[in-house]
Amino acid sequence: MSGRMPERLWALSRALYQRDLRLAARAVKTLNWAIHKCLLPAEAVVGTGVILEHHALGIVMHPQVTIGDHCRIYHHVTLASESCIGSEHRIILGDHVTIGAHSIVVARENASLRIGDHSVLGAGSVLTKDIPDGQVWAGNPARFLREVFSMPPP
Repeated sequence: MSGRMPERLWALSRALYQRDLRLAARAVKTLNWAIHKCLLPAEAVVGTGVILEHHALGIVMHPQVTIGDHCRIYHHVTLASESCIGSEHRIILGDHVTIGAHSIVVARENASLRIGDHSVLGAGSVLTKDIPDGQVWAGNPARFLREVFSMPPP
């Protein structure tokens, strides 16, 4: 398999889902699981240039996820929501967000959770709150550590 294959299969699954070819989308999602051991929902909204590091190994996402442009998600990350599929509540990753390996993000019941643009969630963190733009958070529970030093202009 060539590089970035999990991302390509996920993009295909999302494209099929958007064309209302749900059975085909599910088959591609299942193939991605079989090859890469990741659960990447066709219902997710995903920007351009998203990188799933280490072949997306162990990444699990709820369908109520929106990911901005140029985000980086490392292996064994869980993006979970306690909201029903189809609800207006979502996990939202802004642009240029990085989520470290083995992190867990949980949006509480009937609530959205947002990680702001240019923010970082450190490896092994458990996050249940919003992260504002340009901040680094880590820990269990995740808490503010510092501002990101070099935020590019808007």
